[in-house]
Amino acid sequence: MSFLQSIKKMFTGPENPDASPETPQPEPVEEKATEEPAPEPPAPPESTPEAPAETTSDPFAALNQQTPYGEEIMEQRSRYSLLVTQIPKAYNALRSSGVFEGPAADEFLLLCNQAISLRRDILPQLEKGDWIFTHGEGYKRLAMVLEKRGDFQGAAEMCLLALRDGATSDGSQSGMAGRMARMLKKGKIPPTPEMKTYLGKA
Repeated sequence: MSFLQSIKKMFTGPENPDASPETPQPEPVEEKATEEPAPEPPAPPESTPEAPAETTSDPFAALNQQTPYGEEIMEQRSRYSLLVTQIPKAYNALRSSGVFEGPAADEFLLLCNQAISLRRDILPQLEKGDWIFTHGEGYKRLAMVLEKRGDFQGAAEMCLLALRDGATSDGSQSGMAGRMARMLKKGKIPPTPEMKTYLGKA
């Protein structure tokens, strides 16, 4: 979440300067006509929603441009970032339906698996500081679906798989290890020796 917040700040930054030059404009407009200042105030609110819309389409665009890679890797990274922005939307649709089994759930699981597979493919070609290294959106959402199904064991094992793959971040402070601990606690499941090693590092 920290990098998402930083990206949001990057987008809110340019919006404020846009608002400042608009404020001196009402003075010359008043000389022409008094009715013209009325249509100008609606313009800032319209520009405000447009920026977040672009952010939701690919909030990782700024991160993807930070490190220079070859064309092929850049395309794969962009494809991954688009996949992981689709996953939360798909999960929200699934949650609103309240049905976590069936065709819609299967499609969602495929989407998550695509993101996980792509991440595994491109990981060896990435630099260690790349944001994708610790990113675990696909694993997290699969664990959340398993949790909704009451399969706490499966959810904990999904978290363990993420940790094995180095996807330690799930967007929370406690990370993927903390999520695994919560699943084990909910299911009253004793952690395996391997799980304990990751829980000890958390």
